[in-house]
Amino acid sequence: MRYGGWTGKILRIDLSTGAITTEETMKYKEYLGGTGIGWKVLWDEVPPGTKAWDPENRIVFGVGPLTGCGAPSSGRMVVTSLMPVHINDLPGAGHMGGAWGPELKYAGWDSLIIQGKAAAPVWIRIVDDEVSIEDASELWGNGTYRTATAICTEMGSDAHVAAIGQAGENLCRLSCIISDRHHSAGGGGLGSVMGSKNLKAIGVKGTGSVRIATDVKTWKKLNYYWLSLMGANNNHVVPMNKQPWAEYYDSASRWTADRGLFWGAASPPVETGYCTDFEHPLPGDCPRPQNKMGRRTHKGYKDFGLPGANHTVKMNGCLHCPVRCHIATDVPQLEQYGVSRYNENTCTGNTILSSIMKTVPGSQDSNLINSQMSTNLTSDYGFWHDYGQWAVCYNWAQSHVMSAAECKALMLPASFVGKTPFQNRLPAAELAILSGNPTGSTPYAPASPWGKANAGDPSAQQDLIKLIIPNGGKIYSKTPVFADVVANGPAYWAEKWPEIGYFNNHCTKSLSFKMNHAKHHGAESFGQIGCLINMTYNRDAMNHTHQNVTVGPPLAVVNQLMKELFASPAAPGIFNDPNGSDICHTSSVDGYKPVTAGMAAFTAACMVELELKNAMISCDWTLPAWLSPLKSRGYRGDINMHADLYAAVTGDKVDLKQFQLIGLRLLTLFRALTARHMDYHVKKENPTGQVNMRHDHDYMNDWMFDKVGDTTTGPVRGPGTGIPNAVSGNTDAYPAKEVAFQGTTQLMSREDMEKAKELLYEQLGWDRETGMPTEATLKKLGLSYVKGKIPALIVA
Repeated sequence: MRYGGWTGKILRIDLSTGAITTEETMKYKEYLGGTGIGWKVLWDEVPPGTKAWDPENRIVFGVGPLTGCGAPSSGRMVVTSLMPVHINDLPGAGHMGGAWGPELKYAGWDSLIIQGKAAAPVWIRIVDDEVSIEDASELWGNGTYRTATAICTEMGSDAHVAAIGQAGENLCRLSCIISDRHHSAGGGGLGSVMGSKNLKAIGVKGTGSVRIATDVKTWKKLNYYWLSLMGANNNHVVPMNKQPWAEYYDSASRWTADRGLFWGAASPPVETGYCTDFEHPLPGDCPRPQNKMGRRTHKGYKDFGLPGANHTVKMNGCLHCPVRCHIATDVPQLEQYGVSRYNENTCTGNTILSSIMKTVPGSQDSNLINSQMSTNLTSDYGFWHDYGQWAVCYNWAQSHVMSAAECKALMLPASFVGKTPFQNRLPAAELAILSGNPTGSTPYAPASPWGKANAGDPSAQQDLIKLIIPNGGKIYSKTPVFADVVANGPAYWAEKWPEIGYFNNHCTKSLSFKMNHAKHHGAESFGQIGCLINMTYNRDAMNHTHQNVTVGPPLAVVNQLMKELFASPAAPGIFNDPNGSDICHTSSVDGYKPVTAGMAAFTAACMVELELKNAMISCDWTLPAWLSPLKSRGYRGDINMHADLYAAVTGDKVDLKQFQLIGLRLLTLFRALTARHMDYHVKKENPTGQVNMRHDHDYMNDWMFDKVGDTTTGPVRGPGTGIPNAVSGNTDAYPAKEVAFQGTTQLMSREDMEKAKELLYEQLGWDRETGMPTEATLKKLGLSYVKGKIPALIVA
């Protein structure tokens, strides 16, 4: 059978031997593409015990059958590998937007698998079937901007380049891969995986196209229907401000378009207008709303207020996406620092370094200037933000004064009392460079990096990035201790300095969920649902599916619509509570309530939906359209849309339940892959030991349970954990009474979360005691080969 969507070819490059080979895509068809192929390659080819920087590790640049087809929000790609952000290098993926992924598809490739290590720096050139390994010695040491410019000068301006900066070259665990100037694949140090292979960049240019199985008329109709169901960024389906055409509005919405709100730096300025949905084509404003969807999401205004709106040229984004999430800015003030006035990014990508800066009092543009300095520098150096956790740890290490109780509990020297972690851990010579004095005390010298940062001077970021990521490696660093911990991220930092692990585990200011990695729409996103999702992954969860229904119509409406999908005798998919229990019942009035089977069903569906989107590939930031802006539909979206798109593109007819089973296959393989690598390290410490995923992997940091005065703590699972909250200095005003989800403080109950795990495992077909897929589940999903590699972990 001839399928649409896939090109039929996968490119494999062995940098050790220089071999360039082609493989058939269809041997991976049941894994779709993207992370699906990535998980299978890691399972088949990367044995447990392999380290992320070993030549034997693979890094897979994956696209899927939807990539390049033109369907809305299908322009992304994923990078799958072992991640060095963890001490034990667990598997994971980073996600990158722009146009690099579609260009790989147009060049005729369904994925790119890279293995081995080049003897010297190289870059890969791909022009359709012409693939070569090129010398990158003159590019090494440069940032991503100059690297991309040099490669595009050689290949042509229509080429697209994925590159690493100095962070990846120097094997920083917080390094990312950058394409199209500001689109990044983070995922826990994936830039350093390229760096470990001496791979500087991959340039791609394609002249082909993607075959679509269905006819033109049906394809146009399906795409128009899809557009009618989409909202704004994060699929927010109601406007932020009250507008005459809208029944509902929500102040948290990213549907920010409004009369009188402009892209102020456009020439001439562009009014975003009401930018209504498809049911309200107001004369003179939105006669064809499908052509103005990109104005709905004005994140320059959402993220930075009127200063952001005034400096926004337009909203930009990924190929084939009508939503447009990236803020393209013009900030002339940056030119005085030798930095381009034109920059582009979104969300925490704008605030990596600026989050450690003070705002200049009375300056309207201070925050924006610093944020755009940050995005320029960190994109050029290829430095990853760890979803904001890096800056939180940095600020705590600089400002938190250690108490006697903390030092005693952490078995730190008495001399540490009354000083900050930076003051205690950094040599006097490094403190002098950073602060202007050998003790690191305030006030800092005005000309020092910390002094400039406290004054809101953007040049502080230029000083600090060179100390964090010195060009040429640690041997050239002026501040090697500072660079070692700060450049390598919270997990590595916690291994070196246990007080960082303690902060991540016990303090609500921390953004850490577990394993010293960041939460990503966790407890604040429907309580147990967000927590269960964050438990499952080996980095910040990168799952927006559940988050994308938290904003929109009133909560009661959302709850009812989600019950129709996941808690009803007539529910359409495989994840369901037929007894009709509530799902989305979190609010500022009612607080959090105990877990239900409906919540578990919704959680399972969100996890499987993410795996499907990362395999097809479709954007998780703007989808799924389980809600819509259309009052005529009762704000219902269409849960069948992705299955319908997949069938239309490939010709492989599947219904929703069949499609969800494919997603469950991918999620279950990822689960087994993670367990296999974790079990190796358990047995390395204790040959008779065995990993238990329920207890060793699926857990939450203690700060989500701690109360003031509580002397209990959860199981010890890493640096800085197992320390009672009574000595933490954590004065957050949690309720004193042990009631699950009291008020709005996100106070969890350990017992309720254990019940939540069991309900989720039941939905997924995983064993309730171990959290591993059962033998029956593996057989149903075509994964019986998994048991042969980890037989002791699989139960009947």
